[in-house]
Amino acid sequence: MLKDCVVVLGNLRVVLLEAHNVDFNGLRFPKLREVTGYVAFYRVNGLESIGQLFPNLARIRGRNVLYNYGLIIFDMANLKEVGLYNLLKIDRGGVIIWAVPQSCFIYTVNWEAIAPQSRHVLNPVEDSPHCNNDCSCTRNASTNYCWNIMKCQRFPDDVDSKCDPQCLGCKLANSTECTICRHYTYRGRCVPKCPVGTIVLPQNDYCITEEECKNLRGWSWNNTCVFDCKIGYKRENNENGTFCVPCEKCEETCGNLKIRTIESMQEAGRCVYVNGSLTIRIRYLPEAMKELRNYLGRIQEVSDFVMVYGSLTITSLDFLSSLKRIGGQNLRNGTHSLMVYDMSNLQSLFTENVTNSLKVDNGSLYINNNPMLCVNEIERIKNLFPDKPGPLDILQGSNGYSGGCANASVGVQLNIINETAVSVDFTHVENPQAHYSILYIHLPQGSRKVFVPETCSDSEWHAYNIPHDLDNNSKVVLTNLRPASMYALCIEKYDPKTKLLARSDIFNFTTPVGKPEPPFLLELVASSSDVVVLRWVDHKVYRSHIKRYELDVTLVEIHSNDVRARDHCDRREDYLRREEEVDFFRHAVVMRPPPDYDRGCESMCGVLSTVTAGAMVEEYFDVCSSIEHGCNNHEEDPPTNSSIGKFVRTLSLNISGPRNDFQVGGLAPFRDYKFRLRACSTDQCSRYARGVVRTLRSEYADVPVITFVKATEAGEISVEWDPPPVTNGPVLSYTVKVLPSVRYDEPAQLQPQVWCQSSDKTHLVVKYIKAKKYLVSVCSTTLASRSACSERQRVVIITDLEFGWWWTGIIFGILIYTASLVVGCLWRKPRDYSYEMPLLENMFVSNNSEPPSIMMSDFMPVYTIPLRDTQLD
Repeated sequence: MLKDCVVVLGNLRVVLLEAHNVDFNGLRFPKLREVTGYVAFYRVNGLESIGQLFPNLARIRGRNVLYNYGLIIFDMANLKEVGLYNLLKIDRGGVIIWAVPQSCFIYTVNWEAIAPQSRHVLNPVEDSPHCNNDCSCTRNASTNYCWNIMKCQRFPDDVDSKCDPQCLGCKLANSTECTICRHYTYRGRCVPKCPVGTIVLPQNDYCITEEECKNLRGWSWNNTCVFDCKIGYKRENNENGTFCVPCEKCEETCGNLKIRTIESMQEAGRCVYVNGSLTIRIRYLPEAMKELRNYLGRIQEVSDFVMVYGSLTITSLDFLSSLKRIGGQNLRNGTHSLMVYDMSNLQSLFTENVTNSLKVDNGSLYINNNPMLCVNEIERIKNLFPDKPGPLDILQGSNGYSGGCANASVGVQLNIINETAVSVDFTHVENPQAHYSILYIHLPQGSRKVFVPETCSDSEWHAYNIPHDLDNNSKVVLTNLRPASMYALCIEKYDPKTKLLARSDIFNFTTPVGKPEPPFLLELVASSSDVVVLRWVDHKVYRSHIKRYELDVTLVEIHSNDVRARDHCDRREDYLRREEEVDFFRHAVVMRPPPDYDRGCESMCGVLSTVTAGAMVEEYFDVCSSIEHGCNNHEEDPPTNSSIGKFVRTLSLNISGPRNDFQVGGLAPFRDYKFRLRACSTDQCSRYARGVVRTLRSEYADVPVITFVKATEAGEISVEWDPPPVTNGPVLSYTVKVLPSVRYDEPAQLQPQVWCQSSDKTHLVVKYIKAKKYLVSVCSTTLASRSACSERQRVVIITDLEFGWWWTGIIFGILIYTASLVVGCLWRKPRDYSYEMPLLENMFVSNNSEPPSIMMSDFMPVYTIPLRDTQLD
């Protein structure tokens, strides 16, 4: 049934299966990626891993939940791990994993990242003492989560930064092959909206045709495929098909409603009239207010009573936005038609519209033990009830005692001292028994939410107790504030005699920018032999204040004395790598930013941009916090621009912002360069962010040039050369290779003789075997090249005897030539020329069909040389 299923429209329940481990061998459903409802496993014996069945399940939408949970794993005796390593998101509902005695790797999964703002109930850790639940995915504790020892947890944020914009998850090998779509899905592709000719299937946001909708037993309405009409509409069939038409009196009447779970809220979603009572008690459900507003907003009348109690996450009764009447036909305890008690975080009751129009036919009001509910909220509705509440119905001091309901009469003046300190000056009525405190909180960047001390949030309110010895005009300096940040502040007064808490109005202030935090270098990568690419992110607090960047580049010099300090002719093999190997750890420095910085374009698995292929992501380590004196030490001034030959030695640049990458060219090949980058606001610049990276090797470097070579008859060879014009780092040594020039059929049988020379010398005289000709080449050894050699040069031996005969022959030839000219001039005289033809027997007759060598055979002997005796150099 699930063999070819990609999406389950509804719930996936695997329950009450009596099986063995071998029964699940080979049983897999790899095509399933999504379930629109909830997923439940209950008493499935023999199953050891849920991921074994559904390895590619990526999303549980939770449109229907079971007892507030979207993933339920309960009473699984043989389960050893959950193993859903592709699960990225549970849209609605929490996670419960209970009664799984053999299961490991439960707490090594960050369920809050998968199903945020939901309640999770997990098997106690002590129930699994046999587990080794250590993850080794990363050194960063905030992302070091795993499904087992082989599979690390993937996070939607990390995948999102690398995937196509239409994806919430994708395969690392293909960024456009989405696992989860951000908007809509059409024919397996993620699209921003459905194409023309298709409608939306709201259960999973798929784009389908009307014919496909009919095959699912639905119909098209308002560009969506529906299976039931929404509230205020009814279904109507005619010859043209099925439609949803408005209806005026199609409200639904329900019986007693007991709201405790999301499921019970969903069942009440169509209720308008409640023929009975409405009881609400939600112990802990983080998204309770959102769900209550979605499903209880249509209730207009309750015939008996309304009771709301013992709910931690309800902060207001504004979700009953349509309530018009409480009948009071059957009262709670025979007295009350509205009861609100034991609500720890309730701050307000009904909306103003409901309060102005609400009618209560019978009964009284009971409101007690609501510490955040101010008395003035109760006073607004007290007169709506026919029976006045008694002293026990609203106890004195049982409501609003922690809510700061009274207003403290203080005058507050804030004076900004610097980017980390503010002076609070305020006046107050002198009361020896009153205690005053300053409450202040750092507001999240871009937040428009109104923060009060009772607000449940990730932010923390700080309290500063004001000493009693201060007079009416008090002054307090708050320090250790964050620069370029917004704060909220108020004065709180507590009177121990009356046990009343009063609070002033909330004031907002912003600290100056000051000195920005340095940018964070994400990638410092050599993309070629002369180019390095930088990518960085700014601190979130200072991002909007950065105007420019200062970048300087400095070549890390290797002095010749340091090169000569080691005998590179003796131990070259110990440190030289093979030329074809690339050490990406030297050529690419890639770091994951800390939480206070913007996210980079990398995933937790170390998949980076195309420039950094082969490099791995390293975790951020705060050096400044780990050393005694921090990083507020003196920093060197930017260098002046200079060069070494045609390459950069030092470079200083001023880069206008905002931007997050830069490319530096003209660098020397296979050399270490130090980069310093700092961010500047209008007035000040941050500390430098530093990094060192080595450029890649050049294929056209390291070749020396031979300038002189000579060989003697005794086998003594002299060689001189110029250093390579371009080198991959410093030259470590030279080698001179000599090979005797032999016959055509013998070179493969000989290996050249090699002599090594230190890098500071460019000449060498060696002694070798006697030969008439030699082949000589000079090679250099650098950090990147084991042996880059010049072309072989042929050297011919000239003996002393040959040298004397050679000069004698030249002089003798010159003398003969001079004498012949003189004799010719003296001998010349006028004479008669004969134009008669010579006799036939004195003529040379040639056959034109014969080659010229035969014609000249009578005058010149022809010699032949065997091929094996020739030297082809």
